[in-house]
Amino acid sequence: MSKVITLDYEYDHDYDLIGITSTLEDYRLAYFLNTYLRLNLMRELKDLDFSNKNCSFTLYNYYCKKTFSSWSLLSNKHIFVSNTKEENKLFMEESKISYLINEKKEIDYFLKIAGDLDTNQVKQLLVKIKRIKGVIAVYTVDPIKLKSKDFLIY
Repeated sequence: MSKVITLDYEYDHDYDLIGITSTLEDYRLAYFLNTYLRLNLMRELKDLDFSNKNCSFTLYNYYCKKTFSSWSLLSNKHIFVSNTKEENKLFMEESKISYLINEKKEIDYFLKIAGDLDTNQVKQLLVKIKRIKGVIAVYTVDPIKLKSKDFLIY
């Protein structure tokens, strides 16, 4: 009699996640985060690309050698134009939005921080980010509670 043993692996989601709702473009938000938080977020040459969703999301990264922390700013929305073939439509093109984290459609950007931050440091970050003109709302998001949390592993 033989036993079948299966090994299941779950990714470690040991990082702080901040959701940002903003009217700013990604490059402007990255600039202001660099200024207000003294970071050096740089746009990656390749976006976070999902062939199954047929879209890509902008990605900015920074690694701090002093605190051994990794910072990532990534877009939650990808807006694309699709051509319609319906004849009775006024316009032949329509805009569609695809989301990285579908259950958080109200969030425009995620700031992912992998490092050793305590609760007070995260609260201070929220206050500083909220001061940026063009930021509407900022709050922490628990990545464990997200259904599509594995999209945040790259």
